[in-house]
Amino acid sequence: MNTRLLNLDVLRGLAATLVVWQHSSEVFIRNPSIAQHGSALAEFISQLDFGRIGVLCFFLISGFVIPHSLLASNRTLKSFAIRRFFRLYPTYWLSLTAIIGLTWLLADRTFSASTILANTTMLQGLIGFESVQILYWTLTAELLFYCLCALMFSLRLLGNPRYLLLVCWGALSVFISMQLLGQSSTPISQLPATTTYLPFAIAVMFCGTLIRYCYETRRGYRYMLWGLVSTFSIPLLVMAMHLLGRSISETPLRFFSSHFIALAIFLVFVLLPLKPIRHLVALGTISYSTYLFHLVVVFFGSWVISQPWGQGFTSISLSTFLVAVTLLSFALAAAIYWLVERPCMQFGRFLSNRNGGLNRSGGMLRES
Repeated sequence: MNTRLLNLDVLRGLAATLVVWQHSSEVFIRNPSIAQHGSALAEFISQLDFGRIGVLCFFLISGFVIPHSLLASNRTLKSFAIRRFFRLYPTYWLSLTAIIGLTWLLADRTFSASTILANTTMLQGLIGFESVQILYWTLTAELLFYCLCALMFSLRLLGNPRYLLLVCWGALSVFISMQLLGQSSTPISQLPATTTYLPFAIAVMFCGTLIRYCYETRRGYRYMLWGLVSTFSIPLLVMAMHLLGRSISETPLRFFSSHFIALAIFLVFVLLPLKPIRHLVALGTISYSTYLFHLVVVFFGSWVISQPWGQGFTSISLSTFLVAVTLLSFALAAAIYWLVERPCMQFGRFLSNRNGGLNRSGGMLRES
C-alpha cells in the first residue's frame, strides 16, 4: 500500500485517540477528587477541542479515500453499497446494543422503542430522534456523504473537480442558510446543533476529495484552493466576529482553532514523507471500533469510581485515567474488529463479488 495512505491509517488511530481523550476527560473530571489534580489537563483538552479535531480528521480522510476508491475500484454502485453496509452497520448495531444495555444496567435509563429503531438507521437526527450515543451524528454525516458520492458516480461527475467544488459550495450554502434561519422562530431553530452542522461536515469531506484529486492528477489546484478557502473561512469568520464583539458561537476560539489544527494535521500526514510505524497503522485498522466502543469503557469506568468500593481509584491522576481508558478501548476494539468487524467486511466482499461487483462499463472516471 502507498506509504502516505498507510500514514492515513496512523492518522485514523490518532483521531480516534483524540476523541477518546475528549470524552474521557469530560466524564472523569466531574469527580471532585480527580478534578483536584486534573483540571488543567481537562481544560487544555477542552479548549483545543480534541474531539472535534479528531472528528474533522476523520471527515477529511473519508473525503480523501471514499470517492477515489469508488472511482478506481472498477466496481458497481451495488457492490459499493454492499461493502459499505457490511463495513459500517453490523459493528454499529453491536455498539448500539452495548450502550443500550450498559445504560440500563448501570444508570437505570431506558430508551423508547421508536428511538432505538430510529438509531438503527444511522439517520435518527434527520427524522427527529435523539442519538443513543452522542457521537452517532458523525455517522449520519458519513452516510449522507456516501449517498452524494454514489449519486455523483452514477452521473459520471465524481471525477470532475468542478462539480466536486459545486457540491462543496452547495453544502456550505445549506449550512449558512440553516444557521441564519436558526436565529429566528423557525422549525430549524429547534434542531440540535449536530444536525445543523451536517452540511458543513459534508463540505469538509469534499475538501478532502478535492485534495485527493490534486494529489493524484497534479492539476485542478484552483478548485482545491477555492474549496478549502470557502469552507475554512467559516471558522475564520466566527473568530473575526468574536474579535469584533459580535460572537455567533458560544466557543468561538475552540471552533476556530479545532478546524485549522485538524486541517494542518491532515495535510502533514498527506504531504510530508513520513515513515509509517507498523503498530500505529494497526491502531488505524481498529479505529472504527475504537470510535464506537470507547464510551462503553468510559461509562463503565465512571460507574466504577461512583461505587463505594471504587472510591480508591479517584486518587489516580486524570492522565492515568486517560491512558487506562485508551488502552482498554484499544483492547476492546481489537477484539470486536477480529470477531465482528473483519468477518463482516469479508462477507460483504464475498456478497459483492458474487452479485457481479465489477463495473463492466469501464474503470476510473475522468474529468469531463
